[in-house]
Amino acid sequence: MWYLKFKIKHDDCIISPLAEKYNLQIEFYPLGHYIKGKFVYVSAIHIVKGEVKGIKNYIKGLKKDKRVIKIEVSKVIFTLTKEPSSLKTYQAIYNPKLFYITPGFNSSDGNETWDIASWDRKLLGNLINTLKKAPTTTFFEVLRFEEKNIDDIYILQLSPTLPEKQKKAIELAYKLGYYKFPKKTNLDKLSKVSKVAKQTFQENLKKAESKLIPLLLRE
Repeated sequence: MWYLKFKIKHDDCIISPLAEKYNLQIEFYPLGHYIKGKFVYVSAIHIVKGEVKGIKNYIKGLKKDKRVIKIEVSKVIFTLTKEPSSLKTYQAIYNPKLFYITPGFNSSDGNETWDIASWDRKLLGNLINTLKKAPTTTFFEVLRFEEKNIDDIYILQLSPTLPEKQKKAIELAYKLGYYKFPKKTNLDKLSKVSKVAKQTFQENLKKAESKLIPLLLRE
């Protein structure tokens, strides 16, 4: 599998200007797309992190944008947007032979970072050239472009593989209320139940947490 990671900034983006304006970090995951007439329609999930006021303003900004034709707000934001399908940029990005292995990441500095894979190296090379030459692109940088085994696909990140001792430690801690407020147990009790030394149990728990927490707080 061929893998491409790149950073881009383009002045026709719906999301990035709002992320920059309201100091937000946004994960954007396209769920699907179709072309109808002169437009490409894209359904996507937005996961927004930042101040509550900024998130509310972000939603207002989306609703005001004429390219956003449908929006649904719950724990995450769902949108249906439309862009001119005649633009080579959008045709290249939404090529059905490309795999979006993680959500796109829109940072508060107005840049987007994407991880995309394909069986065909030429398609990724074409995407690079198209984005570089696009009149709306103001910044573009290839961070990685290589052939590799894709073991960090987004859906796999949602359920990372933990060593058995770490898995048992965090499952026990959760089951007995260690993560509730106020806590229903402590490390002394957990280590006794698991029949391992307190220091060992704490080490296993910390290692498990260090693998799971970054998935919730992607920077």
